[in-house]
Amino acid sequence: MADVFVSYKREDAARVKKLVAALREVGLDAWWDEDIAPSAPWEATIEKALRESKAVIVCWSPDAVASENVRSEARVAREDGRLIQVFMKPCSPPLFFGERQGVDLSSWRGKADDPKIAKIVESVRAVAAGKKPHAAAAPVRPWLNTPVHIAIAALVVLAGSLAGWWLLTPAKAQGPQTLAVLPFRALNSADANLVDAIWDDTRGAISRNPNLRVLGPASVKALAEKNLEPADYRKRVGADYLLDGSVEHVGDRVQLKLSLTRTKDGAEVWNDEVGGKLDDVFAFQQRIANEVEGRIRGRVAPGGGAKPQNITTSAEGYALYAQARALILERGNAKGSGGEARQLLRKVVAMDPNFAPAWADLAQSLGYGANPDQTREALGYAQRALQLAPNLGHAHAVLAMVRGTPPEFEGELRKAIELDPGDQEAWSWLGNCLSQQNRLKDALAAYSRAVEIEPLFWPAIGNKINLLTTMNDSAALNSELARLEKLGDPIFISKAKAWISINTGHPADGIRRLLDLKLRHADQSGWIENHLGGALLALGFFDEASTVWSWPPDTSAQYRGDPGPPNLVKWGYDNRPKEFWQDKDAPALFGRLFAKHGRLKEYRQFYTASFKSPDELVAMYPAAQRFTTLAPTIAADLRAAGEVDAAQAILARADSMISNLLKNGPETTDISFQLAFLRAAEGNDDEAMTRLRRAFDAGWLPDRSFYATDIADEPAFAHLVNRPDFQALRKRILARIEEERRKVPLDLLHRAYPVPTNTKQIAA
Repeated sequence: MADVFVSYKREDAARVKKLVAALREVGLDAWWDEDIAPSAPWEATIEKALRESKAVIVCWSPDAVASENVRSEARVAREDGRLIQVFMKPCSPPLFFGERQGVDLSSWRGKADDPKIAKIVESVRAVAAGKKPHAAAAPVRPWLNTPVHIAIAALVVLAGSLAGWWLLTPAKAQGPQTLAVLPFRALNSADANLVDAIWDDTRGAISRNPNLRVLGPASVKALAEKNLEPADYRKRVGADYLLDGSVEHVGDRVQLKLSLTRTKDGAEVWNDEVGGKLDDVFAFQQRIANEVEGRIRGRVAPGGGAKPQNITTSAEGYALYAQARALILERGNAKGSGGEARQLLRKVVAMDPNFAPAWADLAQSLGYGANPDQTREALGYAQRALQLAPNLGHAHAVLAMVRGTPPEFEGELRKAIELDPGDQEAWSWLGNCLSQQNRLKDALAAYSRAVEIEPLFWPAIGNKINLLTTMNDSAALNSELARLEKLGDPIFISKAKAWISINTGHPADGIRRLLDLKLRHADQSGWIENHLGGALLALGFFDEASTVWSWPPDTSAQYRGDPGPPNLVKWGYDNRPKEFWQDKDAPALFGRLFAKHGRLKEYRQFYTASFKSPDELVAMYPAAQRFTTLAPTIAADLRAAGEVDAAQAILARADSMISNLLKNGPETTDISFQLAFLRAAEGNDDEAMTRLRRAFDAGWLPDRSFYATDIADEPAFAHLVNRPDFQALRKRILARIEEERRKVPLDLLHRAYPVPTNTKQIAA
């Protein structure tokens, strides 16, 4: 039994490693997840260590606060009196944790003899003895420094708001907010003239914002000399906010430190730094002024900057932004609309680098099905938007979307909705996040809320249809169709019917509906082809799918069964092995092809060149479902290639993830066929067959991307080919696919996409 279990977020691992080392140096048996052996079941090992430890240290940071795993571990510790809180970075802890004391390690330098470590050790020993942990330094929240502020925070908690979020609550739209820009302080008296010029230019830049009222310099200087409290500025001149700053000039570098304080309660709502190289003095002054104006714009404008029109830009810039926004909401109905939106948004941010909504939407436009380079670029843009406007709700939502809406970003999505409850995209992405956790009722509520806000918002409608299909709720599907028919939009009705057909195991009917929609509404071609190509591929229409998706001539060869040259040179993965695992289809597709063609050594080399441990592979996939889908194929191939321990670890992690999903909700069709593949890879053949039959009877058909058309080609099922029940089910699946192929309206297909009919046998 360990003395202490250390809970943290992976982004803080470097600092937490020092903490663990310090605790061990002073004699505590400290456990953290780096102690887990590669072959051990990950989730089960963590749960056992958490359960058995005498005390639990939770390392709070902004990332940890947003992590459901860290919050869950903290709740367990709090409920049985073992919780000790430390703050690795300044932040506000989650709701119901702020009333507990914590040790501030934000400035700790890693030394074991630091008094703060002694305080932690004292608390651990007190908890182990069944006592309450000793009081420690308060959390790093500078605004909680008076009894009045603490009382305010307590009232906020009692009111049920989320701890810390009230600092970002949008201002009521009651007219321009009044800002007092206090004289900037020069840390070196020789810079007084430069600092005065920066202050004056900054005031001028802010005053040009029609949603802000800037107090005159004479009155502000006079008040500043009196060393007043923030509330006095509110009483005397009606200031809603105070902007304070100090300037440091070293060599050719100038740095301006800023602080924004709300006068009604003295809360510091923001602090930041801007600066750079001092070359052209006048250009530098203007640039700094504009930068400061942009960074506070979304914080104090009416509506808190939650709506784009409250974060002003030029009329031309806003017109381009609105045009790009419309293209994004259409989600690629027309070909090239995503690229067009990106071009428009790049123009907007070039015209106004401080227009936060454009940065957020630029991130969003890059985030759909992005390759690794695009994902990194999109994350940078989303973070830029949040630097400019931390209370821009949509930027928080986009940050989660770009990450793939994994469970640990649920807090980011809920923050987005708190800031802007009318953002239908945030609601839809929250539904995705909850759906990935198998919290189906909550996900359905989120999708339904998105549809209430915008009744003809297809992404939410499509996601809702997916979920209702997963839940086998035919009555609710019919109700959704009736709602669309009542609205009377024929395009949405056709989309919904096609999508329901594809999702319920009738791809031929879906193809027919999509082709009919294509011939009647060519302006919807982008959306149609995005969904049509997958259905055609699943049924073995390679040439048609290649035409629909504009593949290079030889790309369909891999789906026909040709793995290509050694080391995947043709697809460019030879020098970038990690990108192989990030590709949508490659890990499963080539996992099948390499196994069938005796090239598992290459598959193993791609794995060992990319990862030092199975944990790194798991970390590659933020969404658990993506990992659990691929795990059986990867594990079966690695085991056959000699990586037995890695294969077992991968299967154990996948098993644990699916077990957690089943704790949250029912065994859906998706979970059934994932479990079928997982159990087969584990060698539990009877259960694998039972679940595979269950999934097929519920309408599941392989998609040829993640799952082979012929299940005998799946590495996880290779050892079952001699079982009579396996062969019987295999024949049923192939017969069902052939039945659907015969139903595809070839005349309509070739009229829409004139390519030679593919008459070849379905490829293995």
